[in-house]
Amino acid sequence: MSSDSQAFDPYRSPVQPEVPYVGPPTTGRPGWLTTLCVLCIVLGALGLFNSLIGAAGAIGGPFIQKAFQPKAGKGMPDDMQKAQEQFQTEINAVQNKYFWATMPALAFRFVAALLLLIGGIRTLSLMEPGRQLLLIACSIAIVFELMFSILQSIISLDTMTIVNEYVVKMTETMPQNANGPDMSRILPTVVRASVIVSMVLAYLISLAKIGLYIFGLVYLRKPQIIALFTNSPSATPALNPES
Repeated sequence: MSSDSQAFDPYRSPVQPEVPYVGPPTTGRPGWLTTLCVLCIVLGALGLFNSLIGAAGAIGGPFIQKAFQPKAGKGMPDDMQKAQEQFQTEINAVQNKYFWATMPALAFRFVAALLLLIGGIRTLSLMEPGRQLLLIACSIAIVFELMFSILQSIISLDTMTIVNEYVVKMTETMPQNANGPDMSRILPTVVRASVIVSMVLAYLISLAKIGLYIFGLVYLRKPQIIALFTNSPSATPALNPES
């Protein structure tokens, strides 16, 4: 009698069946992983586009500039026309000087961008080979960003020297106003500041990319992230019906 009253005691909460704790599901894709993959895909696509455009510019740049360069008018002074022609010649000389360094860099960028694109897409699908490929892509991209920043710095310094000389020659041919500002001093300063600002922005963008790739190298190696690819349906081998 006492056992029946304990079994059906209305003042006791019902006993829940014991179920083994399996923890939270590990098949969902975290937001940070999605963000990393999307950014790598976008950077990979942009890198491929920039590689092709850069190669076309490095190979056919002088011909394109010559074809689209506006012809000097009859009213243009001879000094200004000579300064413009000399500026274009020196710019082409700088491009030819670093041609054999620029082309391998563009090929390096193409490879890194392609790996980022493919690795990002496959990692987004929770494929273990994609995660490993994205790790390789981030490592290669870091090396590329460092080397390309150094190369661009050297080219920019040579270009800035040519641009400063061109601006000085152009201001010398301009009519001077005694009551106005001294353009021979203002214009070179403005141009020099513009080049420096563009270089700083390029460095900041490169640092941001390197930071993203370092984050990817660390994040993709976390145990909980590796478990996603181990437990994902794409990583589970199909069962053999004969077994």
